[in-house]
Amino acid sequence: MNKTLTSYVGLFTFLLFLWNCTSEIPSLKSPKSPKKDILTFKFSDFNPVAEGDIDTTARTVKIRVPVATKVTALIPTITVSSDATVSPNSLIAQNFTVPLTYMVTAADCTKRAYLVTVDIARTTDPEISGIETISAKTTEQFFIYGKNLTRTGTVTTFTLTSKTTGKTYTLKNISLAASQAKVQIPFGVPVGTYSITVDVNGRQFKYRLLDLKITGDGTILSLNRMTVLSYIRGDKLIITGNNIKATKAQIRFQPQTAGTVTQTKDAVINQAGTEVSYTIEPTFPAPYNWTLTLLLDGQAYAIQDVVRILAK
Repeated sequence: MNKTLTSYVGLFTFLLFLWNCTSEIPSLKSPKSPKKDILTFKFSDFNPVAEGDIDTTARTVKIRVPVATKVTALIPTITVSSDATVSPNSLIAQNFTVPLTYMVTAADCTKRAYLVTVDIARTTDPEISGIETISAKTTEQFFIYGKNLTRTGTVTTFTLTSKTTGKTYTLKNISLAASQAKVQIPFGVPVGTYSITVDVNGRQFKYRLLDLKITGDGTILSLNRMTVLSYIRGDKLIITGNNIKATKAQIRFQPQTAGTVTQTKDAVINQAGTEVSYTIEPTFPAPYNWTLTLLLDGQAYAIQDVVRILAK
């Protein structure tokens, strides 16, 4: 008798599913939502809570858990779009030793798969513990505080991510130490609210305590690293930046080879104030390596890169 009852219940459930997902009688049913996103994915058993970074375009969720965590039976708390469902369900323990696929089904029965990856933190991972300001203008500088922000032989980048568009902008490193970094907001970042991420050789940490608000364009001079480090005579050497203003601009070439004379050349600032250029003369001493200094109305601004100029 119980088996018969169970069979009837199963049949009813199956028929109900078919009605929900295959009914072709629009007059009897209102349109159902096609939304099928994972909105939050977190492990609440940790302090602080381990929150996932969700990419709805790539359909991925990446979440980091504390050092030495066993990931064989973690219990996620998941929220999805209104009227959608997720499988495996929220609050069900899963083994995350390998990436898992979570399937979100919308009210209209369309589906979207998300790949969830759990990463175990390392003691050497970078971490942002605070930022100097909560609002700033472009070209302004501020400090980021944390730990493991740099180590010997590593590459560190700090990134702003728009909370509205998801577009990213790389902060310029002014100075960098293990526990703090002085950075500068590049010109042209739109007004809005941004999250901050540090990346040290591919290991990323997203600052979650508060966001940075960009309130407009600043007026502080900024110079970028050189993108071209080798030239031949006749090439145009360009130094880029923002808010570059002066009545007279010059570039001083300091040789790295003893006995070579320092060269100071007149340069041109473009109308937008975003670049200084100099066309290398046919008689310019070559081949040599040079360190550069930009002179704006006599004020000196050192360029960090070494430039090589060849005869041909």
